[in-house]
Amino acid sequence: MVGLAGAQVWWTWEVEDVFNKVAKGDKKAMKTYSKKLNSQIDEMVIKVRSNLSKNDRRKFNTMLIVDVHARDIVETFVRDSILNAQEFEWESQLRFYWDRKMDELVIRQCTGTFGYGYEYMGLNGRLVITPLTDRIYLTMTQ
Repeated sequence: MVGLAGAQVWWTWEVEDVFNKVAKGDKKAMKTYSKKLNSQIDEMVIKVRSNLSKNDRRKFNTMLIVDVHARDIVETFVRDSILNAQEFEWESQLRFYWDRKMDELVIRQCTGTFGYGYEYMGLNGRLVITPLTDRIYLTMTQ
């Protein structure tokens, strides 16, 4: 749970950092970041295929599913030339931030801001995250 939340905070920060690089003139920053994510996924797949305990394999699989979804979002940004953090395609994503003032993890999507619930969901496996899943989250948060 902590690993997933941390990974999602880090991914949010990295994507917003890419938007800042684009604003400063690096028009290929999103494509470069997409390649980095693909490389990280390749490394994760190698790890998942190694000799792991059943519990560790489930943890890595869950992380891998979330990472693949994040990679797919970034590849969509590359394909559709989404290069600004104010564009709806970015605003409509679940974005995770550590709010230092509140000392709390918050999730933002469009106009919604929510405190992270810290619910333990177990390692029971996850469904693949699809565009429909994204739309459901968007509908629930608005």
